[in-house]
Amino acid sequence: MYTFFVGVDVSKAWIDVSCSEGMAVHYAGQFNNSMAGFKRMIAHLKKSTMVDLSDWFVCFENTGTYSKLLLQWLCSQGIACREEDPSILAKLPGIRRGKSDKMDAGFICQYAYEKREKIKPTLLAPPAITELKKLLSRRNLHIRQCAALKTSLKEHRAEFGADLLKQLDQQNDLLILKHQECISFIENRIEELILSDDEMKKNSTLSQSVIGVGPVITWYMIATTGNFKNFETSRRFSSYGGMAPFPRGSSGIKKGRNRVSPKANKQIKALLSNGALSAIHHDPEIRKYYKRRIAEGKMEGVVLNNVKNKLVARGFAAVHR
Repeated sequence: MYTFFVGVDVSKAWIDVSCSEGMAVHYAGQFNNSMAGFKRMIAHLKKSTMVDLSDWFVCFENTGTYSKLLLQWLCSQGIACREEDPSILAKLPGIRRGKSDKMDAGFICQYAYEKREKIKPTLLAPPAITELKKLLSRRNLHIRQCAALKTSLKEHRAEFGADLLKQLDQQNDLLILKHQECISFIENRIEELILSDDEMKKNSTLSQSVIGVGPVITWYMIATTGNFKNFETSRRFSSYGGMAPFPRGSSGIKKGRNRVSPKANKQIKALLSNGALSAIHHDPEIRKYYKRRIAEGKMEGVVLNNVKNKLVARGFAAVHR
């Protein structure tokens, strides 16, 4: 059981730090968001407690690039830490727009103390998974740029003359081609990365044995599940991807239809939507199920969501069995 708790509010250049050994929270100061700053933070906190480092617990918000260095450094030092979901911390009383970083660090520290029996440390992802996530993020950037370029001139065609429009179209085509080249390069690198790791290679092959689950869906599933290790069941992953409906209401009184959570990984959800359509087209069993449910009067969106869940369940079963 952890006995010394540290709350950190992370920004680009600074980290604000508070600490606690109980309900009383104390502000420890502001430090550089760098390895040198982290070392000064630990040295300063050691003066505030007699608790051994093995019983420390540091909690901070996942702020993307800004918090990754802190996570990596704490893990390398063997200090238990939690990189918490921003949507969870945003619900804490007191953390609202207009509050100071100093106060937010205190609220995060209090949250870590109150959740000490349930909260689990964040485990540093293997280097291959970290690289895969970065490559997928870069790929997604190029895809968005391609989509923007393809639609950018459509809205302004009437505003340009024929000669200028022709030149702009040519430039657009060259930019799109360059982005497509970058996407192909990244996808080749991802394939090399998958093949270089025996376990990822095996799980990639198994998950793609499911009709409707192609390479891109597999890459994202491996990246988001830590190679199928971070989610105990397919149901949990479906919830993460916004495909598991939950009842609405309270006190046992149901209000309306079950709904999926809007707080989900929309990238996974969109990819599985494409996978579901592919499965309906190519898998006789899925197609039969789809047509039967539609004939029964079920809404198409509900049936498609069910197909997505089937793909996730089959993918997990193929890997785990």
